[in-house]
Amino acid sequence: MITFSVSKKFDVSPQAVWNIVKDVNSIPKYWKGTRELHVNKVAEGIYEGIVRFAFPSKGRIRLIVDDENRKLTFNYLSGPIKGYNIVEVKENEIISSWRVKMSLLLALAESWNAKHFKQGTEHALDRIISEAKSGIP
Repeated sequence: MITFSVSKKFDVSPQAVWNIVKDVNSIPKYWKGTRELHVNKVAEGIYEGIVRFAFPSKGRIRLIVDDENRKLTFNYLSGPIKGYNIVEVKENEIISSWRVKMSLLLALAESWNAKHFKQGTEHALDRIISEAKSGIP
């Protein structure tokens, strides 16, 4: 099981950061571990579909956009990764909390994967904050 949390402080409008985070169509732009995302809206704030990862594999995903609490939940339902990543935008901080289980083959390199996922998360949050500062999503 891979569990970790990454947080980054920012000095821009939390709504500007949230507008980027909640745009499900732009997820691959910021989250480089997600090569492609093909989702459909199934209910208000809920999207389901297929995720293609940077490594050659696909899985099923459900995204839940909670505007009221500025929280985006990535639920990895099936595929090489199962579990979740919750991204929350606070007043001056963005937090990404992961809890995922890797398939047996990937679990063999779990410690490397955990470091890689954490580094990728740090970079994704940096890209989101940078985009919010530029004002051009």
